[in-house]
Amino acid sequence: MATPDAAVVAQQAQKLGLLNEHQIVEGWEEMGQRGGEALPFLLAMERRGYLTPWQSQKLIKGDPDGYFLGGYRILYKISSGSFGRVFRADDPQTGRVVAIKILRRRWSEDKDKIGLFEREGKVGMTLHHPNIVEILAVNKDVGTGQWYIVMEFVEGGNLREILKIRQKLEPVEALRIIEDAANGLAYASSRGITHRDMKLSNILVSSQGTAKLVDFGLAGLFGGQGTTDDKQEARTVDYAGLEKATGVKQGDVRSDIYFLGCVLYEILTGRSPIAMTRDKHARMQKHRFDSAQTLKRDEVKGPPSLFRLVETMMSLNPAQRFQTPSQLVDAIRGARRELEGKTAGGTTAAAGPRAIFVVERDERLQDAIRDKLKELGYRVFMASDPDRALDRYRQQPYDGVIMDVGTVGEEGLDVLAAICREAARHENSCAAIAILSEEQAELKNSMPAYKSVMALVRPGVTIKTLQLALQKLVPIKAPA
Repeated sequence: MATPDAAVVAQQAQKLGLLNEHQIVEGWEEMGQRGGEALPFLLAMERRGYLTPWQSQKLIKGDPDGYFLGGYRILYKISSGSFGRVFRADDPQTGRVVAIKILRRRWSEDKDKIGLFEREGKVGMTLHHPNIVEILAVNKDVGTGQWYIVMEFVEGGNLREILKIRQKLEPVEALRIIEDAANGLAYASSRGITHRDMKLSNILVSSQGTAKLVDFGLAGLFGGQGTTDDKQEARTVDYAGLEKATGVKQGDVRSDIYFLGCVLYEILTGRSPIAMTRDKHARMQKHRFDSAQTLKRDEVKGPPSLFRLVETMMSLNPAQRFQTPSQLVDAIRGARRELEGKTAGGTTAAAGPRAIFVVERDERLQDAIRDKLKELGYRVFMASDPDRALDRYRQQPYDGVIMDVGTVGEEGLDVLAAICREAARHENSCAAIAILSEEQAELKNSMPAYKSVMALVRPGVTIKTLQLALQKLVPIKAPA
């Protein structure tokens, strides 16, 4: 195929609205002639910022279509997939740079694909948060008949692209990115929306370091309003496999938390914790999740809270994961404080108030204990069910637990022992105080054999004796 003449290419570019007469004249002046080979002219236009290499290649091939869509000027392709292609574009009137996702032509008559595409745009347009890519419009171009979504352009790259270059990230940076992503999930969750496609390529990191979630095309709406057709299920097979293995309904926000945990694991280690395969049948097997790898302490340098965070996010038992993204955000911040609170000498800087979980069924005693502990400077959590204390510890550890076995029953001692085991397994320090009734005094001999465990027996238990015991086991440090 013969290379077109520069004058012909210039005329075509002007006809398409890519160049104006003044810009073309500048090109002739730079070349020192009018006409000649097209390539030097196009390179001159690229140097002046009037054309992009992507546009030049289309012009030199004589391609008359695809330069504009919905009034936006297409600059170059960013990425492509089986569902659509994403381009960088700008508004010729305002100069605003955007990203445009275009549904592939082969799906232009597929009502299911069009429906999913429209849904992605419409769901995205309801979400306005700094950690979610903003969706500006979803529409069908009148001239070409192509469906497209206009969104905020994020200068940077997605986590998959970043890992290809850097292999893995340091824990401080990894936690910052995951906190941003969790904030985006928390906001979407508050609007009744789950993401349903949490993976490396759907987390963008801007050049300023801010992480943003993208692609809510598979988003689930709480209450069973999500699309459940076979075509969508084919794209959410990882979620379907997890939810089949754990017995939860589609749209459970804890599934997003699990797969965000997989993302955190991968950016810390450079590898996926679960086996990666294109085989749909294999991806649906429970064994795939049973055999998920755990984060090893000899390959990632971080405090126990980092390993506990990943383990809790990726727990196969949904009840042992963080139950909401907001709860996850709190845990990430706690791990970040511990990680970033190291001083130059290697010691940990002072954290916030020490947290105590109190399990007490007597409402009068609840109020008295809560008021006294808060007065002393402790952060207090209160419940009447012992299992709540264990669930809370697994999700966000505290410094001490007070279990009134006299009011909650002997099962409280079993829960106390389980909390102590969790603390030991994660190399944490958690003090435990059991309050026994006079009839339960003999249970003192069956208390868990861990450090910082104490039994107090009624009737000799007062708020004052409880205070003294707690200050011995979980002292409040005096200000420096």
